Amino acid sequence: MSHDPSVYKNPFEFDPDRFIPSEGKPAEQDPRELVFGFGRRRCPGTHLADASAFIACAMSLAVFEISKSVENGIVIEPVLESTTGTISHPKPFKCTIRPRSGRAV
Repeated sequence: MSHDPSVYKNPFEFDPDRFIPSEGKPAEQDPRELVFGFGRRRCPGTHLADASAFIACAMSLAVFEISKSVENGIVIEPVLESTTGTISHPKPFKCTIRPRSGRAV
């Protein structure tokens, strides 16, 4: 349902801006309304899963600086590719991950 072109414009394109309304363009449907099910069959762990993902991202970003990789003075632009299957993951790509402080080391 999250790949339905009648619901999402360019559903296979990574575009977080689609969820931010702007003048003349309403925000597209929030996928969290779909991914955890609906009605009586809704996942009881929705809030725990959402909070856990947020905390994991916030803790990583608080400790590490994540940026594009640079080789020979040239910035390497990552290409978004995903694996196929029931659960897809991004394919490996080059990036630079550095601790934000000596305390983080």
